[in-house]
Amino acid sequence: MAAKHEIHDLDVPFVWSHAGFVSSKDMELLRKHNDHISITPESEMHYGHGQDTSHFIHDQASLGIDTQWTFSGDILLQARMWLQSVRGRQSTEILKRGHIPKQTPMSVMDAFLLATRNGGSAFHRDDIGVLKVGAKADIVCFDGNSPNMLGWTDPVAAVVLHSNIADIKHVMIGGQFRKREGKLILKTGSWEEVSAQFTETAHRIQQAFRTPPPLPEAIWGKHEFEDVPKVSASRLEH
Repeated sequence: MAAKHEIHDLDVPFVWSHAGFVSSKDMELLRKHNDHISITPESEMHYGHGQDTSHFIHDQASLGIDTQWTFSGDILLQARMWLQSVRGRQSTEILKRGHIPKQTPMSVMDAFLLATRNGGSAFHRDDIGVLKVGAKADIVCFDGNSPNMLGWTDPVAAVVLHSNIADIKHVMIGGQFRKREGKLILKTGSWEEVSAQFTETAHRIQQAFRTPPPLPEAIWGKHEFEDVPKVSASRLEH
């Protein structure tokens, strides 16, 4: 569709959300015009969007969060979730053939790049997602002595496989501290004020949408809905 309407001729970066079923031709065009996709693993699994081919276009992809009001807003979790889902998907295909996977199909460095540098690349920016003179100075510092990360000599593996947001000691955005020594730094007001306003707004929105609207007959006039087989951890459900 983008090629048909010559969107790439506008000379601005385009980031296509999800792109869970990109074809070989789509991948060819993404690379040709230096356009990128944004993979949001948790939302795509949460909403049942599906993800079938994006792992074949990592060189033109980055990781995102999507609608964080329904689940976590943790990019570390997205990186770990995507890494392990790709590993599981690729390995399962080999296991189905009666063989044993010989190597891991995706490295921790790939997951790290998708969560960091590739986001800047998607916007054709060389000052985002990098540490260098003249960059935006968006910096995250981890506590390597935390119980999660202690003892690991590979910092990338430690971050991708073992860390969580509690292990982030400092955060700088545009050269300004937003978290320091493990504590958030607000631009204005106090955390008590912010949390009270947030909670009031959250409750109001949840109440307004407590009853979901009915589903249409089909999406885009052609894709019908189908019941999903449910699973349960309770014996009462079986």
